[in-house]
Amino acid sequence: MNQRQVLPIFISHSADPVGELQVSATSLHSEEDYFRRFVEYLPTAVAMVDSQLQYLAVSRQWQQDYGKEYSDLVGCSLPEWFPHLPEIWYQNAEESLAGTLPRWELEICQPLEKGSLEWKKWVVQPWRKASGTIGGLILSLEDITSQKQIQERLQLTQQAFDQAATAIFWMTLEGRFCYVNQAACHLLGYSQHELLQLNINDIDPDLTAVVWQEYCQKLKLKGSLTFESRQQKKSGFIFPVDFTINYLELQSVQPEFTVETEFGSDCVLSSPLICGFATDISDQKVTSGSVMASKDQLEAVLNAVPGLVSWISSDLKYLGVNRHLANSYNVPAEEFAGKEVGFLQNSPKFNEFVYEFFAQDLWKSSREITANVRGVPCTYLIVAQKYHRGSAAVFVGLDITERQQMEEALRQSQEQEAKRRGELETILTQLQQTQAQLIQTEKMSSLGQLVAGIAHEINNPVNFISGNLTHAKNYIEDLMNLVGLYQAYYPHVVPEIADELEEINFSFLKQDLPRILQSMKVGSERIRDVVRSLRHFTRLDESQMKSVDIHEGLDSTILILQNRLQAKAGRPGITLIKEYSALLKVECYAGQLNQVFMNLLTYTIDRLEITSSKGDLTDQPKIMIRTDLQDKNTVGISISDNGIGMSEVECQSIFDPLMTSPIQGKGTSLGLSLAYHLVTDKHQGKIQCFSTLGVGTEFLITIPLKSNPSVIGNK
Repeated sequence: MNQRQVLPIFISHSADPVGELQVSATSLHSEEDYFRRFVEYLPTAVAMVDSQLQYLAVSRQWQQDYGKEYSDLVGCSLPEWFPHLPEIWYQNAEESLAGTLPRWELEICQPLEKGSLEWKKWVVQPWRKASGTIGGLILSLEDITSQKQIQERLQLTQQAFDQAATAIFWMTLEGRFCYVNQAACHLLGYSQHELLQLNINDIDPDLTAVVWQEYCQKLKLKGSLTFESRQQKKSGFIFPVDFTINYLELQSVQPEFTVETEFGSDCVLSSPLICGFATDISDQKVTSGSVMASKDQLEAVLNAVPGLVSWISSDLKYLGVNRHLANSYNVPAEEFAGKEVGFLQNSPKFNEFVYEFFAQDLWKSSREITANVRGVPCTYLIVAQKYHRGSAAVFVGLDITERQQMEEALRQSQEQEAKRRGELETILTQLQQTQAQLIQTEKMSSLGQLVAGIAHEINNPVNFISGNLTHAKNYIEDLMNLVGLYQAYYPHVVPEIADELEEINFSFLKQDLPRILQSMKVGSERIRDVVRSLRHFTRLDESQMKSVDIHEGLDSTILILQNRLQAKAGRPGITLIKEYSALLKVECYAGQLNQVFMNLLTYTIDRLEITSSKGDLTDQPKIMIRTDLQDKNTVGISISDNGIGMSEVECQSIFDPLMTSPIQGKGTSLGLSLAYHLVTDKHQGKIQCFSTLGVGTEFLITIPLKSNPSVIGNK
């Protein structure tokens, strides 16, 4: 389209402001300005683009909705403002520009930030130049999110009706069915299509036309009616139902709406409607007929109960008793009816229980009561249960005299057994703790020997490589100097040598070779540091107590765990902060103390990894190690983190060797238990755990600078 073309507009009165828009080219600038103003003031989002999808004109609504903060979209590219258009959009646009697709619509769904969806409807058609060729596209864009939401709600409502377990009928005031659900079809044995051809009196012989109209008149006044009726299946079988009908007037702009049937056709529903719910009560009828028979059976069962059973009203009078109670007091059962409680005067405790039970709001209660039966004192367990809304209660008494004697003998036996069991459990727990600690100690000893052996084997070749790197560097420098002399005194070399120098990139080789040697030197030094840390950590040659620098042990342990501190997939790196105070050497078992540091740091890293991967930790994970002198003969080592902390119960049981670890997949807390044993038993120290939920956890180790050999020997 030329920049100075004029486009006269033909406007349709259709609901779609773009659908009937026709454009052609003229040469008058005023008409072009008129067209642009017409598009600008359209009340909907409309835009005009050329064949390259560059904006030629946009309505104010389009500019407001899709122009963001940009002052004028004219001249901009449409794809820049709509970067997520699907491929089908561009395919349709190409077909329209080619003249094979005169008009098309496309609904596009796009997810928003908070998980909701946004629906947009595109209506597109080409516009033509005065010459008749297609110059571009006319675009209309409408937000149809609310329409989609309404459609989804209607679909969910109909699906709920269709799948409801209760039979549902929608009827006109004349009783003609206009909707039935699957439960109604199943109840009556008709298909949905067959039922929609029937009237209410076709399936309910009691609801004649006259009776139905009477119900409708009552329904208009009350809004809802429930009554018992009879309905007839397709097979002719008649069964009782509870039928509830509701009067509905649709509060809608449109007096009619449609629902989709299972056949794919739409059923038109008009207001007002009657919505009916039918429930088959055949089983209830059969049940009510069985109640009387059940009553006789219940009386027979109660007479067979070997306990004292009585029915008493809330006015404290007998309603009846079973035969066992009547025989126990040599009184006919019929004489109890209407008599006040206590007329036998043989159990005042039972009388008190009855009075108190009816005076309270409890529906159930029980009590042990002693009563004289034929002159013999017996203990009964009386269980009381109210019924008939609390107006009466049944009392059942079971003779527990013999059981009480057996319970007393059993109670004494259980007390003795519990005492012996507690002693055995204490011994077993101690054995389990000792066994677990011995196993862990043996494992660490074996592991220490293995690590020391590997460190020794690695150390020799590393020393060999490190020692020869210096000589290799000197030899290479000599060779490079010699080559330099050749180049200085024989600048004109033969072609074969020149080609070879170019092939091997001699200039780059001179620069890179010293760097390679330096990298090898740094790598060998790194390996030597790791080996030294491993040897310091294991300390196999220091089985006796020695005065050592605990900072060396901490640094060796940190170096071994350096890989655990680095960032991994799913969590950031862990920042380690060291605050070492100036300390004297500590007399200790260096290898064992290093094992304590290893176990505590490993546990702390595990907790930080779990909380970081779950997203529970918002700050950068941190571990802080502090050392200080608690007093003149006590050293303190603190290892703390900024994790989510732990509960007081978990904190108190953290050093229990059989306590399941709260870190998923990490087994038990045996490592922390071993650390506790090494600090308290081997070094006469203390190890404590302090934690606050949401703040972090701290392990505090305190050990003496000088050990007491006599105490350690006793341990």
